Amino acid sequence: MDTGVYVSTMRRLKDYEMLAFACRRGGKIRDEGRSYYSIGVLYDNIQKYHKAVEYYEKFLQVCKSIGDSHGEALAYNCIGVDYQMLGEKDVTHIEKAVEYHNKHEQLADTNGKFLASINLGLCYDRLGDYKNSVYWYQSALKHSVKMSNLVGQSLAIGNIGKIGAKGLNENKDKMKVFVEKYLKLAKEMRDEKGEMNGCLKLGLISGSKKNFEEGRENFLRAL
Repeated sequence: MDTGVYVSTMRRLKDYEMLAFACRRGGKIRDEGRSYYSIGVLYDNIQKYHKAVEYYEKFLQVCKSIGDSHGEALAYNCIGVDYQMLGEKDVTHIEKAVEYHNKHEQLADTNGKFLASINLGLCYDRLGDYKNSVYWYQSALKHSVKMSNLVGQSLAIGNIGKIGAKGLNENKDKMKVFVEKYLKLAKEMRDEKGEMNGCLKLGLISGSKKNFEEGRENFLRAL
């Protein structure tokens, strides 16, 4: 990390810590919570995820105490994501990520439920639990359809077909359905890279089913 950026971040952290202290002394609990959230974001920026979680937990407690459900959902998401980041090196953190993303999903609006579902799909994929991974990607797809969010639908379907979870490889027909949906969305969004990946995946599926002519056509489409 750039030294200047690090020094600037540490200076801002001290400012927010002083602000949080002043707000606590002055009884401005909502502003105290916002300060904790800002400190968490700053620690995220310098990849100090354990410290970020510490301050997001303080933000969470403030939100609970004042009945701020929107802030509470935000806190659950932030903590869950940080445990995911920690889980890239130590998979034991992923269980904590699942715990907080579940809390986020239960409390969030439709957009938040979509985000939580995607994160839960990623967590279970990391744990090798492909059944639950697919379940949550399908949940994300449901919420993205409800919001008419094409990008979200493409992301959810793409993850399901891996273009998703490895567990679907045993069910070629189901995999093909998801990939075709993904390909249709990619075309609608004029996502050429997505179209190429979709055609390649269809070619591989066709080949695995010994439909070699169909596979050749899909590879040519990718080309």
